[in-house]
Amino acid sequence: EPTNHLDRKAVEWLKSHLLSLTGVTMAIVSHDYAFIDEVCTDITHYDNGGHAGKPCRFVYYPMTFRQFQQLRPEIAAGLPASGKATGAADDGTGYVDPRTGRLIPWGDGAEPSDEGGSESGTGSALSTLSNVEQLVASGSILPIRFPDPGKPEGIRTYRKPVMTMKDIHFTYEGSERAIITSASVTVTLGSRVVMLGANGAGKTTLLKLLIGDLEPTEGVGEVWKHHNLRLAYIAQHSLHHLEEYLQQTPIAYIQERFRQGLDVELSKLKTLALTDDEKAIRDQTGAVKDVVGRQKRGKQVWYEVVKPGRKGEATQWYPLEEIETQFKPYVLKMVKNYDLKVQALESGLAVRPITSAEILEHLDDFGLGSDLAHGKIKQLSGGQRQRLLIFAGVWAKTHV
Repeated sequence: EPTNHLDRKAVEWLKSHLLSLTGVTMAIVSHDYAFIDEVCTDITHYDNGGHAGKPCRFVYYPMTFRQFQQLRPEIAAGLPASGKATGAADDGTGYVDPRTGRLIPWGDGAEPSDEGGSESGTGSALSTLSNVEQLVASGSILPIRFPDPGKPEGIRTYRKPVMTMKDIHFTYEGSERAIITSASVTVTLGSRVVMLGANGAGKTTLLKLLIGDLEPTEGVGEVWKHHNLRLAYIAQHSLHHLEEYLQQTPIAYIQERFRQGLDVELSKLKTLALTDDEKAIRDQTGAVKDVVGRQKRGKQVWYEVVKPGRKGEATQWYPLEEIETQFKPYVLKMVKNYDLKVQALESGLAVRPITSAEILEHLDDFGLGSDLAHGKIKQLSGGQRQRLLIFAGVWAKTHV
């Protein structure tokens, strides 16, 4: 998938560069069909006819992708539409039934949202969105059904902020150039946001700052998240995370990840994970050893902490504002970890059975049926692995 994380200019450069090469052979796997059509001279189809357990075989077609699509429309129809290289669906009249290869008109009164296909495939994408139910019924799309998380306690409307950043600055260690400057963000439960920008503009960095995988420049700005908000973060490199689980089944992977009643991946975030030095401080006299309680007093949230002393351990209550400004940074990490435990209880995660039957039922909601759920992860395609990661991310019924 060479174009997956490239912006438009980078894709154009790559295409031009590959076309300029002579005396070389390239093998490309991609879902960017416009890119394939302009770069590739031959198409190889690798398939087992849709029969589980049957070996796949290569079928070679010495032609461009557009020519392949015209020759074998029943095969091309099973691929997601992606712009000008996909002819049959781009004329706006309908879609190709993957079982018969025949053009099926859109339903009565349903018209495509755009005339013709643009170079970026906007027309096809909008037509697809307006006819999802028909595509699901035909088997062209396997839907993903997300669990309903409800609203976090204390949030009554979808317009109230649940996450904010104010005047954040960030510079990577060893660099003199600030990649984020004076950034402010407000997220509500009604937000539907896409971040646009060239490669290197700071999109991923901004997201990592927002969810706590990076810490902003010390003493500049502030990051806030509602203490009852359940959050999922699926990084663009998240598929690498599955490499250590390739020999396990999807069911075993979920059981391992949530065995302690919490998502172990969230605990690895930089603003949550305690360093070895911070763990050592916890046992010192007068230091905060643990966070064991939380309650709302007026508009403030207070936390009950455990401190070891000469006469044993004692608990004391402190407001969050005091913990943020007067305690060592590791205490705030412990507060955030305690919030995760409370969120797990509220979502039912801590008491949700991680039995094979429970997991299997919900994997099916993400297009991963029994055969895939009981097979090894290494046998899943890239798209199926991505579905598994999304499934794991929302297992706790996340709000954002």
